[in-house]
Amino acid sequence: MNETVQRRGPGSRAGGNHPTRIELLRAAINLAETDGLDTLTIGAVTNAAGHAKGTFYVHFDDRTELLVEMHRTFHRDLFAHIAEIVESEKDGPTRARARITSFLDGCRQQVGVRSMLFQARHDPVIADLARRRNEEAAKALSSDIRDKVETPFETAALLVSATIEVAGRELEAGRRLPRMRSALLAMVPH
Repeated sequence: MNETVQRRGPGSRAGGNHPTRIELLRAAINLAETDGLDTLTIGAVTNAAGHAKGTFYVHFDDRTELLVEMHRTFHRDLFAHIAEIVESEKDGPTRARARITSFLDGCRQQVGVRSMLFQARHDPVIADLARRRNEEAAKALSSDIRDKVETPFETAALLVSATIEVAGRELEAGRRLPRMRSALLAMVPH
């Protein structure tokens, strides 16, 4: 993770790119990769980062804020990767399929973090953030199918939901599911 983390909120005492904040975030991501959400406690994060527990509160207000930042970081990096992959593609179904495939592959590359974020969606703050990210993805995807359907945003929103379903099933299976991916990509309007 080489991007700086933007800190917002009333507890902002240290800068978003402060080295200790980044260390705590990296430690949390590593713990999520190996142990999942249940073991992601403030004590575990500070211990893994080699800092005192009180240090956490200099950089984050609470565990939820940490989860929100992990969600933002994961999706910011994933969306940037998708943008790189599709930048040379023309608008249309080919680019839409490339977006979907890149999302699924990106989720497969960070399975632990993606798993943790799926679990965290039960938190209302994370659920709202996920909803906004899904709308952002649908907006981008709708530009690729706008000439193919009467309701591009709504169609794209359904494709995003189906893509998340496939990502979840691949997460559970621990591998790519080629038949599911093929069925998903066949839903992209031609």
